[in-house]
Amino acid sequence: MNFKLILFFAMLTSVTINVSAGTPESDNKDNKNWDLKILSWNIYMLPPIAPVKGRVERAHAIVDTLKHAETDIIVFQEAFHHGAVKVIRDSLSAIYPYMYGPFNQRKNIFQISSGVFVISKIPLEVKGVIEYKIAKETDRVARKGAALLEGTWNGKKFQILGTHLQAQNHHDIRKLQIQHMYDSLLNKFRIEGVPQIICGDMNTEIEIEKNYRDMLKGLDAEDGEIAGIQKMTYDGTNNELAESVWKKAKTTLDYILLRRNGSRTSVINRHVGVFKKKNWRSGKTDLSDHYAMMCEVKF
Repeated sequence: MNFKLILFFAMLTSVTINVSAGTPESDNKDNKNWDLKILSWNIYMLPPIAPVKGRVERAHAIVDTLKHAETDIIVFQEAFHHGAVKVIRDSLSAIYPYMYGPFNQRKNIFQISSGVFVISKIPLEVKGVIEYKIAKETDRVARKGAALLEGTWNGKKFQILGTHLQAQNHHDIRKLQIQHMYDSLLNKFRIEGVPQIICGDMNTEIEIEKNYRDMLKGLDAEDGEIAGIQKMTYDGTNNELAESVWKKAKTTLDYILLRRNGSRTSVINRHVGVFKKKNWRSGKTDLSDHYAMMCEVKF
């Protein structure tokens, strides 16, 4: 949600947690029914120009949490801060040896990357990367776009896309970006029988039904129910980082969507990952203003 770049004065505060211990792929090679576990997370790592304290400290806390997450691929958004990204790279490379991005690196001092950064336990091939042709307000600073990667899980080929769409009340811009993403990546690299998994901060509030339906229609993708008590990825009531940016707003902005493309693939156990670490800095606990979206993909 890049309107936050306007709110650089927002103070980092706190709340969440709890992740289960992970299992390396090598321990499960004989289990043909083992599902691919994916996490998509806007980690609120604004660029250095933003006068926000504690980003590197928070990156260490994020790393400590993700080391115990049962996840095979992680798609980050807002991975703008070089120091924070370096912490993630250096600290998680033993677990996630395959790292891609952040994509669309800046071309000059007035720009930042797309902030989309993918780390994986299995090798992936980058099929295509785009930069959105149109953006408004502070989103013009970030080279927002999308990246499509391809991999194989237990003998099944799949594609995974990471993106971060236009923020604020600009549904018209998001529709154009979705069309660009669909034409230049999803449709261009579509293979019959190979599912495409779409991950990211779509900045599309699930309660605004027309916008939500436009998103699904534009991507020719399906969503699903969120399991568990926590249903919202943005929760200004229970997340103090979110509250400092967008007051008491509660909604879902983050999605993991599926295009089956004729396959029998399904997304199961879709849930919100509420990650907190006690006292990561002066009593703070929240690790981002967004909670993560998590799921398992069954082939």
